[in-house]
Amino acid sequence: MDTQQTTETAEPGPAAKVLETFGGLTKTARALNKPVTTVQGWKDRGQVPPEHWREIIAVAEANGKTLTLDDFVPGVAA
Repeated sequence: MDTQQTTETAEPGPAAKVLETFGGLTKTARALNKPVTTVQGWKDRGQVPPEHWREIIAVAEANGKTLTLDDFVPGVAA
Protein backbone atom coordinates (compact mmCIF):
# COMPACT_ATOMS: atom_id res chain seq x y z
CA MET A 1 0.00 0.00 0.00
CA ASP A 2 1.33 3.42 -0.96
CA THR A 3 1.26 5.83 1.97
CA GLN A 4 2.75 8.78 0.09
CA GLN A 5 0.48 11.81 0.24
CA THR A 6 0.04 14.21 -2.61
CA THR A 7 0.21 17.86 -1.68
CA GLU A 8 -1.63 20.25 -3.96
CA THR A 9 -1.03 23.96 -3.82
CA ALA A 10 -4.33 25.76 -4.01
CA GLU A 11 -4.80 29.37 -4.99
CA PRO A 12 -5.38 31.57 -1.96
CA GLY A 13 -9.03 32.31 -1.25
CA PRO A 14 -10.56 35.74 -1.74
CA ALA A 15 -9.92 36.92 1.82
CA ALA A 16 -6.27 35.85 1.66
CA LYS A 17 -5.86 37.69 -1.65
CA VAL A 18 -7.33 40.89 -0.17
CA LEU A 19 -5.09 40.67 2.92
CA GLU A 20 -2.05 40.01 0.75
CA THR A 21 -2.88 42.96 -1.51
CA PHE A 22 -3.16 45.43 1.36
CA GLY A 23 -0.28 44.01 3.42
CA GLY A 24 -1.97 42.16 6.24
CA LEU A 25 -4.91 42.23 8.60
CA THR A 26 -4.43 45.61 10.27
CA LYS A 27 -3.37 47.40 7.08
CA THR A 28 -6.41 46.00 5.29
CA ALA A 29 -8.76 47.15 8.04
CA ARG A 30 -7.23 50.63 8.05
CA ALA A 31 -7.33 50.99 4.27
CA LEU A 32 -10.97 49.95 4.15
CA ASN A 33 -11.96 51.82 7.32
CA LYS A 34 -13.36 48.60 8.78
CA PRO A 35 -12.95 47.18 12.28
CA VAL A 36 -10.11 44.66 12.52
CA THR A 37 -12.66 42.16 13.84
CA THR A 38 -14.61 42.43 10.58
CA VAL A 39 -11.55 41.74 8.46
CA GLN A 40 -10.54 38.95 10.87
CA GLY A 41 -13.92 37.34 10.22
CA TRP A 42 -13.26 37.43 6.47
CA LYS A 43 -9.88 35.82 7.06
CA ASP A 44 -11.34 33.12 9.31
CA ARG A 45 -14.04 32.27 6.74
CA GLY A 46 -11.74 32.68 3.76
CA GLN A 47 -14.41 34.77 2.04
CA VAL A 48 -15.38 38.41 1.75
CA PRO A 49 -19.13 39.20 1.64
CA PRO A 50 -20.18 40.33 -1.86
CA GLU A 51 -21.51 43.67 -0.63
CA HIS A 52 -17.88 44.71 0.08
CA TRP A 53 -16.28 43.65 -3.22
CA ARG A 54 -16.70 46.85 -5.22
CA GLU A 55 -15.57 49.04 -2.34
CA ILE A 56 -12.47 46.89 -1.83
CA ILE A 57 -11.64 47.01 -5.54
CA ALA A 58 -12.04 50.81 -5.57
CA VAL A 59 -9.89 51.32 -2.47
CA ALA A 60 -7.22 49.01 -3.88
CA GLU A 61 -7.17 50.99 -7.13
CA ALA A 62 -6.99 54.30 -5.24
CA ASN A 63 -3.93 52.92 -3.44
CA GLY A 64 -2.19 51.77 -6.63
CA LYS A 65 -3.05 48.10 -6.10
CA THR A 66 -4.97 45.76 -8.35
CA LEU A 67 -7.96 43.63 -7.38
CA THR A 68 -10.76 42.57 -9.71
CA LEU A 69 -14.02 40.67 -9.38
CA ASP A 70 -12.08 37.63 -10.57
CA ASP A 71 -10.17 37.75 -7.28
CA PHE A 72 -13.45 37.18 -5.46
CA VAL A 73 -15.10 34.79 -7.91
CA PRO A 74 -12.69 33.13 -10.34
CA GLY A 75 -13.93 33.22 -13.91
CA VAL A 76 -15.82 36.50 -13.59
CA ALA A 77 -14.68 39.16 -16.02
CA ALA A 78 -13.53 42.40 -14.40
